Amino acid sequence: CQSHIPHGRGSGGVRSAAQAEIVRLAASRAARIAVADHSVANLRESAPLLPAGSPEPRQLDVRDADAVAQFARDVLASAGTPHFLFYTAGILTIEPFLETTAESWLRAVDINLNGAFHTARAFAEPMTRERRGSILLLGSIAGTRARSGSRVNPAYNATKAAISAFVNGTAMQLRPHGVRINCISPGPAATAMMDVQPPQVHAAVRDITLDGRMNRPEEIAELALFVAAHGRFTGEDVGLGGGAGLGG
Repeated sequence: CQSHIPHGRGSGGVRSAAQAEIVRLAASRAARIAVADHSVANLRESAPLLPAGSPEPRQLDVRDADAVAQFARDVLASAGTPHFLFYTAGILTIEPFLETTAESWLRAVDINLNGAFHTARAFAEPMTRERRGSILLLGSIAGTRARSGSRVNPAYNATKAAISAFVNGTAMQLRPHGVRINCISPGPAATAMMDVQPPQVHAAVRDITLDGRMNRPEEIAELALFVAAHGRFTGEDVGLGGGAGLGG
C-alpha cells in the first residue's frame, strides 16, 4: 500500500489503543503511514512504529475543518493519495443525561461526528479522482442500543449511531467512484478508559458477553484492517461485541 492514515483525537481509551495497534499491524504492510493526533504523547508512541519515509506525525484537532484540509493537502504532497484512511478519533462522555450540558453535547458531536466528516471529506475527494480508496471510521455498539450497567451518555450513543448512518449514506455516493467507506463498532475494550470504570460496569460486561471479557485493542485493529482491505465491504457497520446485546 502507498500509505495508511490512522487518525485520532481525544483522551485515552479505545481510540488511542486501537490507533496504536492499527499502526503496529499496518507498518509491515504499508510503504508509508501518516499519523495525526491531538495528543503529543500518542504521537511519540506512534513515531517509532512508522515505516521509513513516512511523513512526520502531526498534531491536529479534528474539530478544525481548515486544519484537517491542510493536513490532507500535506499528506498528498508528501506521500500521494492514500489507499486507506482510518478515523479513530473520539471521546467518551459519561455524565448522566440530566447533567449533560450544551457544551458537553457539542464537544462530543464535534469530535466524534463532525471530525469524521471533515476527515472523510478531505481524503475522499482525491480518492475519487484515482477511483480507489478505503475509509474506515470507529463506531461503537453503543450506537445501536444502550445497555444496562453502562455509564455511556446519550451524546456518545447519538454520535456513534450517526457514524453508522453517515457511512451508509456516503457509501452509496462514493461507490460509483470506486471508493469504499465502512465503520466497525466494538464493544467495551480492555483499555485505560475502562480501568477507571466502577465495578458494576465490569460486572455488566461479564454478564452480556459470550466469554465474559472485553475486546483486546489488537482484536479491534485486526478487524479494522480486514474490513478496510476487503473489497466486498462498503456501507457496512461491522460489530465486535462478543455477543453483547443478544436477547434484547
